[in-house]
Formats: sequence, C-alpha cells, structure tokens
Amino acid sequence: MQHTMLSMFVLAASPQEIPVTQVPPQYELIPGKDGGLPLDSKDNLPVIIGSATAEAILAHRPEFRDAYEKTQISPELAKQWSNIDNPCVFVVVFGSWCADSQHWLPDLIKLSETPNPFISIHWIGTYRDKTTKELDWPEQTIPQKTEKVATFWLFAPTPGGNTKLVGSIVENPPKTGQTMAEALLELLESNR
Repeated sequence: MQHTMLSMFVLAASPQEIPVTQVPPQYELIPGKDGGLPLDSKDNLPVIIGSATAEAILAHRPEFRDAYEKTQISPELAKQWSNIDNPCVFVVVFGSWCADSQHWLPDLIKLSETPNPFISIHWIGTYRDKTTKELDWPEQTIPQKTEKVATFWLFAPTPGGNTKLVGSIVENPPKTGQTMAEALLELLESNR
C-alpha cells in the first residue's frame, strides 16, 4: 500500500500530469491577395481594418447581413432617433471577425437609415489586438483606447470646434434584454 501511494505521488508529480497554463495564440494579419483586404491568420477570412462604411460592413461577411435582416427597428425607435437634435458623433470600433460586432452593428446601421443631420457615424475596423490608427478617427475627436469590440463611442461638440467623450457602450447593451438600438438611443438621450 505504501508503495502504491508513493507511485501515485510520483505519477501525480510527473511533468506530464502538471497542468500548464496555455498562452493564447498570437494572430497576425496576412497580406491580402491582389491588394485586397488583409486576411485573419485564425480563420483566413478577410478583415476590415481602418475606416469603413455601413455598406462595406454589410457586404463584408454574411454574419453582418444575416443580423441586419433580422434587426427590427420599431417606428417609435425610428422617431426617437429622428428627434435627436443635439449634434453628436458616434465612432464605432469593431472587429469584422467578432461575433458581438457582427450581432450589434446592424442595429446602428438600421437606425441610421432614418435620416438625422445631427448624428454623424464613423466606423473603424480593427484586428484582434484592438488597435486603431489616429488617422482613422474623425478630426474633431480624441482617439480612445479600445479594449473590447464592438465599442460605440459618443462624442458631443464643445466650444471651439472640438468634441468631448460623453459616453460609450462596450460589446453589449448594458441592460439585460435591451437591444443595441435601445441602448444607443438611451445614450443619445442622456446627452440632451
């Protein structure tokens, strides 16, 4: 019995049995073919990097289009959007590879189909490291460090032509059961 216990101890202490903390793999962008979008080394799919448009986002991956087709904006939300009369700038930093981005960006895209001259939207694609270039941010905004995507940054004008950050939504709506459209409108309303 003593021998067995010793063997069990030795087996348990052997290097094969000691759990090793796994280091997350580091992914890199692969240059695109023929000057196209760079590819994600994790899934070999194209990645939007830098300034983008809503149209380019929807055309990029089917997950964006599928979420867009399922997104419903009620007439009340559309009216609330059109009634915003404070100038503001949304900067949306997203990962075209990211499931949260693919799920939530269509809410803002659908909202923006209701015209509102007071709301400006800028889309910035980033890679898995979440870095952005200062040149991709609108001139009047201060670039922000993005730790998770999608992040929706809301800026409001200040005297002198600059803006100040007045709020943000990171990854998901802050309230359980809330759509991103509802959360974004709540953020806009809090800026009034």
